[in-house]
Amino acid sequence: MNQTRQTLIERLRDKHDEESWQTFTDIYQRYIYVVIRRMNVSHSETEDLVQEILFKVWNKLPEFNYNPDKARFRTWLSTVIKNRVVTYIRSAQSHANKIDKASMEPVQAYSEHDMDEIMQKEWESYITNMAMNRIKQNFPGQAIEVFEMTLEGKSVSDIAQELGLKENSVYKSKNRVKARLIEEVKVLRQDLE
Repeated sequence: MNQTRQTLIERLRDKHDEESWQTFTDIYQRYIYVVIRRMNVSHSETEDLVQEILFKVWNKLPEFNYNPDKARFRTWLSTVIKNRVVTYIRSAQSHANKIDKASMEPVQAYSEHDMDEIMQKEWESYITNMAMNRIKQNFPGQAIEVFEMTLEGKSVSDIAQELGLKENSVYKSKNRVKARLIEEVKVLRQDLE
């Protein structure tokens, strides 16, 4: 990350800092989208909710007091997401109750615990994928391919045979990529949470 989360948040207090806002949306918009979709909200409704959430964050960030000892930024963001989705689901359920229930697919309600679990699982996946994309450029040759094949459950001997490598090289490549991935995930967590 070129800037820490705290620096970005400070810059976002200026609502006219378009570059910082673009950086923020580049980082968090996809995560917000995936979390809402996992709660079985339609694609079009999710896109609308993402925009509403981003607008709310944009509006509230100037008064947000970042204190890493008290709570992570992601905790605050997750609360904003959760509150908006709960409001949407309640509204959709109310609307469904007013019209013929047979003609409309019901919106699934989630407990707060379920929503927190979804957000945590999606965050872990999101951060890991972001880290993987960032480290790919650091590994020449077949190291990333070896690592991805091990994630698919292929054996070391099968990978070695398929890629024409020695088994020892497969182990080394896998372990180097894994160590770098773990390191990058830690950096991203520190910067984005």
